[in-house]
Amino acid sequence: MSAGIPELNVPGIEPLSLGQIALARGPQGAKLTAVVNDVKVRGPSNFIIQELKSDLDKNRFDFKLLLPKLDFAGKYKMDIQVLLLRLQGRGNITGTFRDYACNVTMRGHKQKIGEDEHLQFDPFKVKLRVGQSSIYLTNLFDGDPVLGPATNRVINENSQVFLQEISPVLEKSLADLFTEMANKITSKFTYKELFP
Repeated sequence: MSAGIPELNVPGIEPLSLGQIALARGPQGAKLTAVVNDVKVRGPSNFIIQELKSDLDKNRFDFKLLLPKLDFAGKYKMDIQVLLLRLQGRGNITGTFRDYACNVTMRGHKQKIGEDEHLQFDPFKVKLRVGQSSIYLTNLFDGDPVLGPATNRVINENSQVFLQEISPVLEKSLADLFTEMANKITSKFTYKELFP
């Protein structure tokens, strides 16, 4: 899955590119805004299938997956306003998510192509449950030796806030990618070949 399956025209999933992630928290007098761009995630191809239920009458498949480790890297821009004090920073953001549980629902329908029936999947539904996480930002507040490390500590102690923003983006990206891969694979085989 990492490099894809060229003979079936299936793309690789490493690295997984995410869109822009925006974060805004707090009242006007103590507001934090951050934007993370150009995020690349490595590790989704190492998923482990823990449970699989299939219902061929309804063409429905439910998976429980474990994503043991996801490493990500990107660029961030942050702005913190605390009363009259304004702090800004921009730089690189890196992090690791461990032991993410992932529920995936695949629903499909038979589709006639010429004389043959094929299985076509509807957009997947992916739901992540958070494991452990660590996040690190470089060049916080122009490399301030006190504010930088202190802010990284606060971010990791409150990483749930960041995870609430990144999880929906990650879920959608994984769902889109898995749907595309599954449909490219099933389009090469008839329904009878897949489920004799």
